Amino acid sequence: MNRSRQLSVFPTLGVVILIVLTVSLFALRSELYAAGAAKQIRIGGTGTALATMKLLGEQFRKTHPDITITVLPSLGSSGGIKALLGGELDIAISYREPSGDEQNRGLISIEYAKTPFVFITHKTNKLSNITLQDVADIYNGKTTTWPDDTPIRLILRPAGESSTKILANMSEDMNKAVQNSSKRSGLNIAVNDQENADLIERLPGSFGAAGLCQLISEKRNLNILSLNGIRPSVRTLSDGAYLYFKDLYIITGPRSSPLVRQFIDFVFCSSGQSILSRTGHLAAR
Repeated sequence: MNRSRQLSVFPTLGVVILIVLTVSLFALRSELYAAGAAKQIRIGGTGTALATMKLLGEQFRKTHPDITITVLPSLGSSGGIKALLGGELDIAISYREPSGDEQNRGLISIEYAKTPFVFITHKTNKLSNITLQDVADIYNGKTTTWPDDTPIRLILRPAGESSTKILANMSEDMNKAVQNSSKRSGLNIAVNDQENADLIERLPGSFGAAGLCQLISEKRNLNILSLNGIRPSVRTLSDGAYLYFKDLYIITGPRSSPLVRQFIDFVFCSSGQSILSRTGHLAAR
């Protein structure tokens, strides 16, 4: 009787051992997977900043070769914040700070730079300077040709996009001109920053606006105009001569990984600041 009861114990012990080994192996695989996943930093958001983030990522990886920096195609600022909240990004890059509701969900923002907001034309355009009144006349449809009689092909941005908001805030006349431009038919509307630059590069007679850092970081072949006689640059923005700019923010969740914090520290170190300065950013200190 005792022998029979003793023999029946061993299969039970074997099952227990097998379960323990299976659980241990699963836990080990999960830890290895998590460790691998932690080696990637996913960045996305406003198209203005994406090329610069790639440059920063390439430099960061020189001292962190085991880390992958993935910069997603343009999502826009709000799209980047939404993706961050959904766990699809580790860092969102935005022209705006999180809204009250977004802050209530634990998002943290750091302004890392400003970049001049500039007017641009096709590379063949010989114009070097434009006034704000000239810009208003173009958006209103009062001025329809360049000095050489080439038709002006205005490139608009969607109503809620940052460039449109900056334009509308330049002056009362510009606010009215932007509203009037949205009612004009036959104009191209670029849905993101990359499409905006693509259209202006491709279409003779084109005219639009963009962040200077995007044009420099993407090595765009465009004609950047002075505004009211002031050349847009980091220096003229810094000394207050050039008045128009885009703010740029790094946004993270409430529980950022150590790797994310290391990357943000890199953006603010001398090497990161050097990259920002030479790509059209007035870096925050």
